[in-house]
Amino acid sequence: MIDFIQVSKRFGTQEVLMDVSFRINAGEHVGVVGPNGAGKSTIFSLISDELSTDSGEVSMPKTVRLGHLHQQLHAYALNDSLIDYSTDSIPELKTIHAEIHTLEKELEEASSDNQEPLLERLGDLQHEYEHLGGYEMKARAEAALSGLGFKEKEFTKPFQSFSGGWQMRAELVRTLIAQPDILMLDEPSNYLDLPAVEWLQRFLRGFNGTMLLISHDRYLLETLTDRTLEISGGGAVKYAGGYTYYLKEREQRHHQQAAAYRNYQEQKEHLESFIRRFRAKSTKAAQVQSRVKMLEKLDAVRMPPRPPDASNLRIAPPPRCGAQIMQLENVGFSYDTERWIFRGVDLDIQNGQKIAIVGYNGMGKTTLLRVIAGTLKANEGKLREGHKVVLGYQSQDFAETMPPEKTILGVVREANPKTPERDVRGLLGSFGFSGESVNKQCGVLSGGEKIRLAFARIFIDPPNFLLLDEPTTNLDIHGREGLEKAIRDYKGTVCFVSHDVAFVRGAADRIISVNDGKIASYPGGYDYYLEKNDRSTVPVETKKPSVASSPKPQDQNLTPKEARQAKAKAREAQQGLKKMEQQMEKLQAQQQELHQQMASGKEDVDYSAIGVQLAEITKKLTATEAKWLAEADRLGA
Repeated sequence: MIDFIQVSKRFGTQEVLMDVSFRINAGEHVGVVGPNGAGKSTIFSLISDELSTDSGEVSMPKTVRLGHLHQQLHAYALNDSLIDYSTDSIPELKTIHAEIHTLEKELEEASSDNQEPLLERLGDLQHEYEHLGGYEMKARAEAALSGLGFKEKEFTKPFQSFSGGWQMRAELVRTLIAQPDILMLDEPSNYLDLPAVEWLQRFLRGFNGTMLLISHDRYLLETLTDRTLEISGGGAVKYAGGYTYYLKEREQRHHQQAAAYRNYQEQKEHLESFIRRFRAKSTKAAQVQSRVKMLEKLDAVRMPPRPPDASNLRIAPPPRCGAQIMQLENVGFSYDTERWIFRGVDLDIQNGQKIAIVGYNGMGKTTLLRVIAGTLKANEGKLREGHKVVLGYQSQDFAETMPPEKTILGVVREANPKTPERDVRGLLGSFGFSGESVNKQCGVLSGGEKIRLAFARIFIDPPNFLLLDEPTTNLDIHGREGLEKAIRDYKGTVCFVSHDVAFVRGAADRIISVNDGKIASYPGGYDYYLEKNDRSTVPVETKKPSVASSPKPQDQNLTPKEARQAKAKAREAQQGLKKMEQQMEKLQAQQQELHQQMASGKEDVDYSAIGVQLAEITKKLTATEAKWLAEADRLGA
């Protein structure tokens, strides 16, 4: 249990938290949401005692073990190998292991009379070592490293030889395999590609402790959390449901607060009007004083901030072009003409398609996008551009490489100096920049503002074929929702790379997979791609345990009686699988029905009760799926 009791925290003149109170109960999986800079990471630092409160108290049991993944790498022991760094996640294990080693040496030299206390102590230490997972730590680390995209041959490489993004993956492994009582993850998907995000989601579904998750990834929030904590405007509000439930309740709460504010304003105005009107009349002195006291006792109500609007990004209509946008024939690319990133690529891109390029990091997603955009020239093959196709390309780092001293207006005018300033201002207005805001410097813009500016810069010469490399990187949840909607509504063609599962699922109607130099195209959306690759039901551990699965009866030299018994057990196990499948179907139907009720928007629906039911059903479904996967894997089903 974690209690925040009237907690306040200030950084300089900025008061991040103001008299914040909430409770996290044991076993809850809490999504922590709110605008960038609102204080989400500050909450984590207060829990882990890295920061102290200015006032108030953070209370939690002293015996719990914390696992805290920061947004930035806090690495040490950089000279360790990858596997050694990853397994060194529980400090007590090193101490216990060293003492076990010392005791074993002492036992070799001790006489038989003196061995009993040493053996007793050794047994206690071995039991504690086992309880902390010391004997399984390496196997868990190897499975997690494989799941996050590391190759087995890389396990012995020095940790410091990896790039920052891959080091963060190893840091994530260290945090996860320690199996803490309270797991705090601050943007864990920032450096992950889509396959790694899927693996992380499957891994965390089986976590039984208390989890706090800060993430802009709606997929992780929706599938992993059963409570939501919103940090905004110096306050904190806890909602009794996951992300979808939170969105509904937040809207209702805003309406209630707005109504309370209007009521307060009416009462205040009525009292003040009476006081002003009759203050000078002696015959009304008693009534005036009564109204003054009532005004003083009136509890002030602040106007609640409007929930973020995800619809403020509108992409301009594209100019007309032919039905075929681009054709790739036998295209290959290599940076050194020896190691090919991909080869023999044949693709046909049609007008209006929304294409997501997916795959592990380092496999060539960005390279393929750059070849299509023309910023890299293919070593072999041909690219044929369609009739009147106009490309608009946004690189992965454009938002970060904008000159900080340049203004919004200056950045867009630089892209097309011939465009009159009046037209440039009109374009910027359609992207949410109006009036004096166009004179803001790039250095002070938020992530969402930079993305909108990048789009405005592209559309100063309107394209009909958009190529976007990780456009969601600097966006918060609401910015991602807005961009997803804008791409869906856009009449032109879009080809993009993104590691955000919900964004890809919502925006793409075609998937191009890049894997070890092989390019494959899938005409359906992301779920169709998962189905065809059978990746939605991959077990958490990608490396199989060394113990062989149970042999089938026909593979053993059994007596007829033993064979009959074995077959009977196999039939019973298969029946058990079918029962679990039926149970999962029933739970999924209940889950879908509850989602439909929440999406109805009806006033007479008890959203709070539905949220609680939905959380319980999700937990049951997750547990049943895990049990079904384990049993199916054991039976080879």
